[in-house]
Amino acid sequence: MIIDSHMHLGISTGQYNYRVEIEKWLEIMDLLSIQYCLSSHGLALTNKEFAAGCADSVQAYHQSGGRILSYYLYDPRTPRLCLDVMDQYADRKIFRGIKIHPAVHLTPADDESYRPVWEYAGQHGLPILSHTWDLSATNPKQKFSYPPLFESFVRQFPEVTLIMGHSGGRYQGIVEAVRLGRKYANVYYDIAGDIHINRLLEYLCGGVGAERVLYGSDYTMMDPRTMLGAVLGADLPLADKEKILCQNARKLFKIDSGDEQNGN
Repeated sequence: MIIDSHMHLGISTGQYNYRVEIEKWLEIMDLLSIQYCLSSHGLALTNKEFAAGCADSVQAYHQSGGRILSYYLYDPRTPRLCLDVMDQYADRKIFRGIKIHPAVHLTPADDESYRPVWEYAGQHGLPILSHTWDLSATNPKQKFSYPPLFESFVRQFPEVTLIMGHSGGRYQGIVEAVRLGRKYANVYYDIAGDIHINRLLEYLCGGVGAERVLYGSDYTMMDPRTMLGAVLGADLPLADKEKILCQNARKLFKIDSGDEQNGN
């Protein structure tokens, strides 16, 4: 079994989106033996349509027979609206975590406007997935997602698991992400996106252990085979690859192969 911890349903504005139809994604999941995935819906992520994104996520869950699970989306510029939508769509069989994206929302990850979502995540036992990236002269807004900015909330909320999406993105961001994980056990990593760094998985597993690394694809923007191949070809024991591809996500997101498969 493979679990994709980081993909996107719907259209994400400003990105190339390949074949957003649920039917197509299910074909790809079957082809690659991906049993479950966790989606951050594009309607909520880039279009501020939080309720519509949740409604579409509910439909995807049922249409997929419970295989497509989802994250809520939290925008720190509209905190009350986002939390109200989370309460409205409170089905924890469908919604297994919360996504934040400091670079898209132009709000640094250590800003106090994120405190409500950390509190909410702690109260409801939900992990937080955040976009993380290195400082970039060509894409300055990535500075809002620089890994060291997360340390304050990670330290204050040890009961909340933070998944560093893209594992920090580029060289120094990855180094800083691992540094944070060495200090705090509630920091996890996913390998979604175009982070084609030599021996990335070996570095992550050597730094924090394979138990905190998750496979992710970043579909529909990225080909899910790319990072799947990186895991399969990594210089790691088979047991570690199984953790990355399935076991870690299954435990973190409380995925049981019963109810989800039936779409109940």
